[in-house]
Amino acid sequence: MNQPKAMRDFVIRSFVVIAMLAACDAALAGEQLVSKYTSTARQKSLSFKDHSDVPEGGFEAVCPGLGGYQLVHLSGDERSWINIRFGKQTVDLYAATMQAGGGTFPHKANDVVEWRGVEKDGRFTPYAIIYRLAAGNDETRKIHTRLIVIKLDRERSAVIGFAEGENEDARAKQLADNARSK
Repeated sequence: MNQPKAMRDFVIRSFVVIAMLAACDAALAGEQLVSKYTSTARQKSLSFKDHSDVPEGGFEAVCPGLGGYQLVHLSGDERSWINIRFGKQTVDLYAATMQAGGGTFPHKANDVVEWRGVEKDGRFTPYAIIYRLAAGNDETRKIHTRLIVIKLDRERSAVIGFAEGENEDARAKQLADNARSK
């Protein structure tokens, strides 16, 4: 291939990519990616069932969410996690959360849940949640925390990853935002 043709093809491809990006920006005009926050604190729950009468103990709290979602915060056997409810469908995220927790007895570390979503014309549409999970390390006997990211897709909602360590907040948001387009 000769140099002028290769250069022309490169320029044309570059122009097409720039034009596509500009079109995407125009399509997203008026939309803003934002975070909103809710709580899984017991006093904020819509309902709370104490299961301390069974050997593994625990509780089930249904907490308000955004965009038609509810959070089902479950605890038992020194572990806790969030399941996603949309309408009458509840997605069981226990196994995926325990795997993403990366340690012994993963449990929700605080009451905060971050909702990533699009705000347009005053309406918020969530596409992911992020929350902090703590777990033990049997070798070091230390507790570590990480941010769990769940893509919201009604009955197909799923744990899609986690972020831990330096810049974990930015990385968790990026994971969530990347899931928006998939």
